[in-house]
Amino acid sequence: MLQENILQLGMAKSEVTSTQRLLNIWAIVLIIWSFYRATFQTSLPIWFDEFIAKPFVFLVPLYWYIVKFKKTSFFEGLGFAKNHKSKDILFGLGIGALFLVMAVIIRILRGGSFAFPTVSINTLIWFGASISAAMLEQMVSTGLVFNGLLKESKSIIQPLIISAILFSFLHVPALFGASRINGEILMQTMMLNLILSLTTSTAFLLKKNTTVSVLIHALYLLSLPILL
Repeated sequence: MLQENILQLGMAKSEVTSTQRLLNIWAIVLIIWSFYRATFQTSLPIWFDEFIAKPFVFLVPLYWYIVKFKKTSFFEGLGFAKNHKSKDILFGLGIGALFLVMAVIIRILRGGSFAFPTVSINTLIWFGASISAAMLEQMVSTGLVFNGLLKESKSIIQPLIISAILFSFLHVPALFGASRINGEILMQTMMLNLILSLTTSTAFLLKKNTTVSVLIHALYLLSLPILL
């Protein structure tokens, strides 16, 4: 009898909660991506980083987690709505467009000038890389972390704060390949990441659709060359 009680206690302690599992998946993605960035930095072409390496690092752990524990389709398990309503798409585009407008206004107030990018292979790669990065990062940050924490938590604030912090940490590996990073740029980047995460998480909270968060994130990334 005593032995059975000890075994049951050991099994209870070894049980892993859903929150622990999703945080473990997030940590795996961060560790592998950090190792990749620290090793190769910017020595490889951007198309390889964003279209091959990053999808592999991000999607394989996510797919394993969804298939093994969620028992649902991959995209549905990450908060993508089955039917994409046009008003949800317009909502995401509208919020994301605010980042573009604010970037233009700030650039003008600083006395800077800018020109629309010309159509070229490099421009198309940059555009595609922005969409790919937004898709992958929102899958992890909103579809996995925020969506999962929201289901497990009785509070809205806690998942918002935790997912925003983890979202910022997810971008630390990008600094490994940066040649000119000072304190001011670092603080700006961290603040923008926090604002972006809170915005995309709130959008998901309202629309229950990760696609909306992806659209906002993609337009944010497209606004960065104007802002910075």
